[in-house]
Amino acid sequence: MRFIFVSVLVFFSLASCTNINFLLDENAGADLLKNKTGAYINGWDNPILKEVFFIRLGEASDNRFLLTAEAIQKQTKRSVNENQVAKKIDYKIIINYSLSDSQNKCSNILNSQTSGFSFTPKSSGYNFASDVLFENLLRDAVLKNLDNFMDFANSALQSQNCIDEN
Repeated sequence: MRFIFVSVLVFFSLASCTNINFLLDENAGADLLKNKTGAYINGWDNPILKEVFFIRLGEASDNRFLLTAEAIQKQTKRSVNENQVAKKIDYKIIINYSLSDSQNKCSNILNSQTSGFSFTPKSSGYNFASDVLFENLLRDAVLKNLDNFMDFANSALQSQNCIDEN
């Protein structure tokens, strides 16, 4: 009797869940800059910057927007050993963004974003993949920086009502 009751309960549970749609609404977080923006990076020359910008902005197919980024990296030695070797270094990445519309429908968007991280170099002979860790920390900081700007730029573009929805 219990088996029949449980099987009927499972059958009705599955039958009642057939109309549930597990898709995300893609229009809610639409990225207005993806594949529409050409990027020029000045200042601090690092391949990770170019990689992250390409990942987030994609390949510009119609060059609707032009993004100019001035990147600056600052290092601060927080703690130093007796032999003047840094034990902990704070990195600050400052990127000044300027987004302009090639069709002159939107006003220029200027913004400065700062991100940072701390790194403990292993200079005492034990370098257990600290260079890979440093690259990952740097990539995450640049991603956070660019994502913050893209959120700011997308909200500014939507509030200016200058985007064609074609």
